[in-house]
Amino acid sequence: MAERLLRQEAGSPAPLPNRRRESLKSGETDGRVAVGRPPPISQWESRAEAGGRSGGYATSPLPTSAEVEVFTSPPRPDSRARAEAVGQAEAGRPRPPYSASAMDSWVRFSAQSQAKERVFRAAQYACTLLSYALQKNGAGPDFLARIKQLESHLSLGRKLFRLGNSADALEAAKRAIHLSDIVLRFCITVSHLNRAMYFACDNILWAGKSGLVPHMDHEKWSQRSFRYYLFALIMNLSRDAYEIRLLMECEVNAKSHKGSCRNGRSAPGEDHRSHQLAQRLKLQLCLLAQVLRNNPPLLLDVMKNACDIFIPLDKLGMYKTSSGFVGLCGLTSSILSILTILHPWLKLKP
Repeated sequence: MAERLLRQEAGSPAPLPNRRRESLKSGETDGRVAVGRPPPISQWESRAEAGGRSGGYATSPLPTSAEVEVFTSPPRPDSRARAEAVGQAEAGRPRPPYSASAMDSWVRFSAQSQAKERVFRAAQYACTLLSYALQKNGAGPDFLARIKQLESHLSLGRKLFRLGNSADALEAAKRAIHLSDIVLRFCITVSHLNRAMYFACDNILWAGKSGLVPHMDHEKWSQRSFRYYLFALIMNLSRDAYEIRLLMECEVNAKSHKGSCRNGRSAPGEDHRSHQLAQRLKLQLCLLAQVLRNNPPLLLDVMKNACDIFIPLDKLGMYKTSSGFVGLCGLTSSILSILTILHPWLKLKP
């Protein structure tokens, strides 16, 4: 105490305690300042000196709140600046051309509406089959007229769902061009091109029946659409036959490697050619049944195309059948198509 009084009288500043001086050098506080960096030691010494001259004691070495320098983090950019920065980054990225994105949108829309179109198709051919059965059983003309009117409305609704299918068929044809097998490439590409033309004619028919294109020859465009539909089905059946032949050859080769295909050969002394032909035909039929049983997608595609081909044949007058048979074939093929949509592994690829 005496030493401190002597220092104040001599005009020298009062020394700070060692613990307090070390804490101020390291930037710590005793809880009265939460953030910030304290002033340097020279400021404390000058304050102590001023206190000594005035006759008081430098008992409070901490600065006031006004003297504390508060250092904050650098200011963040506002939301508008961040949005502009993100926009500039997005603008620098390469984007696909507009035509490709528009085509993909149409393809996705067609894929989503395909299931609804199949349901409408099944209902339409169910009405055809029902009207044939009611007509055979002598139903009233008013009820038959209502059934036929419902069938025409369902047909018009189907045409509305197929408005974007031409783009889907063209995209499928572009993909099929790159197939390695030349036979599959030809059959699938030509089939998709005929489907695209069939859907285009069908769209024109929808425009005419809805009144958008008056004075249109509906019969001519209907014949054209069914002609393209028939060509597409012929290509599909040709592709199925080629697939079956390849699978049968693979099955025969596998049996020949195992040594189990000797049953198809005739006996050493057998000369009856008819019996030999019957045995060979029986062997081929068994092999065909085995191939179709082991490949459900191929079996469903063959059945669907075989049922569908009678519809354009009847509409074009090449093979006239009854409306009941057409309705049965259309209903069967529609149910098979719905199965392939519900279970995609049942669809034949590519």
